[in-house]
Amino acid sequence: MNCTINKDDIDKAIAKTCIEIVQEPLLYFSEEDIQQLLAEKLKKIEALKEPYQTLIHKGKNSKSLYKTSLLHREYGGGEGTRIDIVIFSEDDVKKINDPNLTISKKYLDPNFAFELGTEKTTNIGKHLVNDIKKLNNVKSTGYIIHIYKDRTKSATGTGKRNNTVEKIKSGFKNAFEKNMCPNANIKKLAILLSPFKDQELTKGKCEIFNGSIYKWDKVNINKKSVLRKKIIDQLK
Repeated sequence: MNCTINKDDIDKAIAKTCIEIVQEPLLYFSEEDIQQLLAEKLKKIEALKEPYQTLIHKGKNSKSLYKTSLLHREYGGGEGTRIDIVIFSEDDVKKINDPNLTISKKYLDPNFAFELGTEKTTNIGKHLVNDIKKLNNVKSTGYIIHIYKDRTKSATGTGKRNNTVEKIKSGFKNAFEKNMCPNANIKKLAILLSPFKDQELTKGKCEIFNGSIYKWDKVNINKKSVLRKKIIDQLK
């Protein structure tokens, strides 16, 4: 079985998930919904479709071995933490010798791992720090993906909208603008959605944080190719 997992395939799965959410923001209610949407896309990658053999025997004196997926959700991250989504290497799965999917009771360091967040996340700055800590031992790439859905309907220029903008600036945008991650293997993607604005124009209804120049790019939600490029650029 070909178990090669290409980062480009993972980036494409992330982009597809995010584009669907940008264009249909009611697809998710909670972080768990985003987990499911992303996991479904990742499972379409060829190397993640089938289970792989572990070292755990099916019974006493049995030569048959149990299998497991390379992809799991809410996997142990050490110190009582859980990582939202992980992807193991086949070589590591072959060494699993405990039903808790550990090697000699030690959690595996995943090849790829994902930490997600939504507007319901409390203290986003602290959340980011903890996410970075959990992803520091990832062998290949760790992804921090936060999607903030502004649920207010007030139009641009109104007092209510101005208050909302300030709240989002202090609680969400500042967290990504100020929280620099020294680990180049951890990619951060932050998307701000304001889909319910009481206005006809779609401009300003989606902003993607451009980590290379530390500004927020407004993107037309109807242009998939532009959305895809903006998202992929942040995952490089």
